Amino acid sequence: METVPTIQGKQITLRKIQEKDVDDRLVLGRHHEFIHMCGGETLTEPEYPNRDTWVNWYNSAKTADYSWIIDLNGHCIGTAGFHHISEEDNSATYRIGIFDVQKHSKGIGTEVTRLLLEYGFKIKKWHRIDLKVLEYNHRAIRCYEKCGFKKDGILRESAFIEGKYYSDIIMSILDYEYDCDSSCLSCN
Repeated sequence: METVPTIQGKQITLRKIQEKDVDDRLVLGRHHEFIHMCGGETLTEPEYPNRDTWVNWYNSAKTADYSWIIDLNGHCIGTAGFHHISEEDNSATYRIGIFDVQKHSKGIGTEVTRLLLEYGFKIKKWHRIDLKVLEYNHRAIRCYEKCGFKKDGILRESAFIEGKYYSDIIMSILDYEYDCDSSCLSCN
């Protein structure tokens, strides 16, 4: 299991999951906007699953490699990390989810993405980091483009959501395209 370092940003801290994060997830629940942007079905109103749901989430997440909690002022507001790590291709797939919909459009996703790109390219020395995003998730696409990701292609009508097909956009950034700017850890 890969031990992830704590990474301090300007607004947030990226850290390993802690048992106290269960309480934050319990309070935040599940909201339509977050679920829909991840490809889930519409919720008529926020759902607040019982504590066991989030204890199971914690137990699963605490053994995940390359996974961080997005901590804002001592509270879990989301997760981010890498999966599909390929030693042969020297690549990884990026993921991020900000559960607290009140924290959307505040620059947090951009900060997290930049911090983890720095980790992937400068620490892990990966050549390529990619991701998949639903075509209607315009906020995420703008964030990824701002961080240097480029569109590779489209998986046409690859997601069936609420009775309609949507396409996924594949995006990537390569090590030589990565530009460490003032938001990077080593530049601060």
